[in-house]
Amino acid sequence: MSGVTSKDTSTPTTRKNAPLEPGGFSGFSVGTFGLVVSLIFWIIGARWTIDGLIVIFNTILNFLTIPYQAHVPTNYIIYGLLCPVPIILSAVEWRFPFERVGGEWYFAKLGAWVVWAIAGGFDLYTTYLGLGVDPGPESVTFMRELSASGFPRIIAASALTVGPEWLGRGMLTILRKVFSGRK
Repeated sequence: MSGVTSKDTSTPTTRKNAPLEPGGFSGFSVGTFGLVVSLIFWIIGARWTIDGLIVIFNTILNFLTIPYQAHVPTNYIIYGLLCPVPIILSAVEWRFPFERVGGEWYFAKLGAWVVWAIAGGFDLYTTYLGLGVDPGPESVTFMRELSASGFPRIIAASALTVGPEWLGRGMLTILRKVFSGRK
């Protein structure tokens, strides 16, 4: 056969410590910095989720013909009191209803999928509504344009809903590798 040999595919094609996977001090630095960035963007998204909750609350009051309208909080104590809602939503979103273990896929029951989808959709929708709240004339032009737009606001709400959890999960994987030497 003219000297052609087949490739041995029984061994892994990637090294344990591939150069693009940070380890040691650089892995710790990347993982820690990434977690801080993830936390900052989570807090920003949580703020707009709470603003969106107030918009929904006002819509319900309006539907019930109750003349009271809640204002978007200017006091961060109110945000602190309402922060359990975004925390609970993120806790539900964090755990996917599916997982791949040892090359095999496992799926949760239908109820878990429904709760996960509702929590994710509700978080996305409240963040979208919160981004639409008029930031006022003293805010930067970008924020005023974003609150008045449609599609860019959907993109920003999606990034703030999914991004921090995705980044945090990835950074925890890096830190787990650094401290334990395995995934």
